[in-house]
Amino acid sequence: MTDGNRMAVSGEASCACKIGRTAETYGIDDIDRLLRDRRAEGASLRRLETVVNEAVLRAALEETGTHVPGDVTDIYRTLTDGETSAGVRTETRAWLSRVGVDPDDLEGDFVSYQTVRTHLRECLDVDTTRESTLSVDDAVGTIEWARSRSEGIVRRTVERLDETDGFHTGTVDVTHVVRVSCGDCGASYPVERFLDRGGCDCGGADQ
Repeated sequence: MTDGNRMAVSGEASCACKIGRTAETYGIDDIDRLLRDRRAEGASLRRLETVVNEAVLRAALEETGTHVPGDVTDIYRTLTDGETSAGVRTETRAWLSRVGVDPDDLEGDFVSYQTVRTHLRECLDVDTTRESTLSVDDAVGTIEWARSRSEGIVRRTVERLDETDGFHTGTVDVTHVVRVSCGDCGASYPVERFLDRGGCDCGGADQ
C-alpha cells in the first residue's frame, strides 16, 4: 500500500481502511501485530474477526472507565450470536448505554471477516489464499452478521416511528427469521438447519 493511503496512529503507520480507522478511533495501537501473530498461529479469518471486534468492545468499555470482570467474550457473544434471545440482547445493549457506550455506534464499528481478509491482503501483505473457498463457519458468521444488522435497522426504524403522531410502541424486540428454500426439490429449512445438514438433498445419492 502506498504511503498516501496510510495515516499515523500513536506514532506508527496505519492504513486508511475500516480496520485502520477503527483502530485509530479506539486507540488500539497493536492491532496489526496482533492480527499477524494470530494469523501465523493459524487463526481463521472468522476468528480474527472476533479478535478485532472484541478488542473494539474492550477499548470502548475502557474509555468509559467500566470495569468488566474477566474477558469481554460473553458480552460480544451476546451481541452477535444468533442463538442469543432478543430479550438478553436488549438487556446487554441497555447495559452498554447505561455505562456510556452507544450500542449502535459500537456495532457499526464491528468488522466482518471480509474486511479482515482485505486488511490482511491489501494493507499487511499477508497471504489469505488458503481460505479462498467459503467455509460453513464463515457462511454462518456472515449470515448472523447480516441478520443482526437487519434486526438493528428494523428496531431503530420502529423506534423512530414512536416519535410520530398516531404511532405508539413500548420496548421493541425484533427477530429476523431466515429460511432457505430449494426451487428444485421444494425443501425448506431454517437457515441454521440448512447449513448444519449440508444443504438440501438435491445432491444426494438417491437423486
